[in-house]
Amino acid sequence: MVYAVRAELVTVKDPYFRGVEADADLPDGMWVVPIRSSQPHGARLFFFDDGNGWLKYTFVRRSEDPQITVEQLFWQGFKQDEAPPVEE
Repeated sequence: MVYAVRAELVTVKDPYFRGVEADADLPDGMWVVPIRSSQPHGARLFFFDDGNGWLKYTFVRRSEDPQITVEQLFWQGFKQDEAPPVEE
């Protein structure tokens, strides 16, 4: 799952995901939001696994070697033999 998130970040045209519906090309269950709207080039939260996990990252734009730095990673999955709770 984390490798899929990494692949999306590395291959995306704009890692800041600026604009309306900028994260529409991401697979289902993944979306990106800025941590603070007052910092347009600041850190972002990349939610995955339908919100069960997130990855906090920053992007440093360089002409030679752009860098994505993961500051925090959290993922709370469930065991394969246990199904998630179903609402009735």
